[in-house]
Order: sequence, then C-alpha cells, then structure tokens
Amino acid sequence: MQVSRGADGRRRRGAQRRIELLQATVGVIERDGVAGVSHRAVAAAADVSVASITYHFPTLDDLLVAALTWAAEDLAAELHERGSELGARPADELARLIEHSLVRRRGRTLALYELYLYAARRPALREVAGAWLEPLTEIARAFTADPHKAGLLVAALDGLLMQALIGAREVDRTDIAALLEVLR
Repeated sequence: MQVSRGADGRRRRGAQRRIELLQATVGVIERDGVAGVSHRAVAAAADVSVASITYHFPTLDDLLVAALTWAAEDLAAELHERGSELGARPADELARLIEHSLVRRRGRTLALYELYLYAARRPALREVAGAWLEPLTEIARAFTADPHKAGLLVAALDGLLMQALIGAREVDRTDIAALLEVLR
C-alpha cells in the first residue's frame, strides 16, 4: 500500500511539474514569441535544469503541443465560467470578456494567438488549435441558436482580437453591439 501512495505522490509531483513547465513555456511565448521557445529558455524561466524539460517534453513540438493544449484548456475553463455569467446584458458581458482578454490577459491572449498561428505550419497543433474555438462557440450560442451564425461570430471576434493585438483598432462596446445586431 505504501508503494502505491509513493507512486501516486510521484505522479502528482510529475503532473505539477508539467504544469509549471507549461506555464513557463507560455510565459516565454508572451515575452519572446514562439520563435523564442527552446528547452533552455523554458528551463531558465521555470528555474529547472534542461534535463527536466526534456524528460517531460523530448522535442519542441511536444512542448508546444502540450503548451497549446494546456493554455486552451485553461482558457476554456475561464471562458466557461465567464460565459455562464452573461446575465441580463450579454453584449456588455461579452465586451467585458473581450476587454479582459486584451488588457488583463493580453500576454496570454497574444501567446495563444501565436500558438494558434503556429498551428498553420505544424500539423500536430492543428487539432488542438481548432479545439480552443469550442468554448468561444459555446459563448456565441448564447446570442444565436444558429450554429453557422455562432461560428461566424467567433470568426469575427477572432478578427477583432487580432486587430486589437496588433494595434490596428480599439475594440469597444459599440463594436460588440454592432456585431451582435448583425446576428439578428
């Protein structure tokens, strides 16, 4: 019985270490972009040895796939929580969510988009990148029962976020209200 407890403790510590490494990876992407990710850069950010990184993630693709998966799951959990709070003024809440993504979580949003675009060149990332759209689509379904329109809303929000991230436009509540008006 003691052996299995030890094994469970090692698994828990291993799972925790993986999360710490993935958080460090996203931090490197926030700071330096996907091009800045290396085993050495992540090891330095996580304050661990390079061997620790390569033990958990032998290749950079393994690391990037896991980072995108983890970040997308983290975003999905946050969006699910926020999406369930849409309340009586969903357009205002959606605008707040967009603002939160662009201001408070700008680094993470930028890192996710970098990984999302990196998936265009890396087949291993495409399925994961596509999966992160699902929580956004769930929120979009609060505004329309039409699945096609919900997908278009997500695409439009993606475009607004990308334009805001590069400084091409500021997104405000009137943009969101106009977008939602098109759905009607």
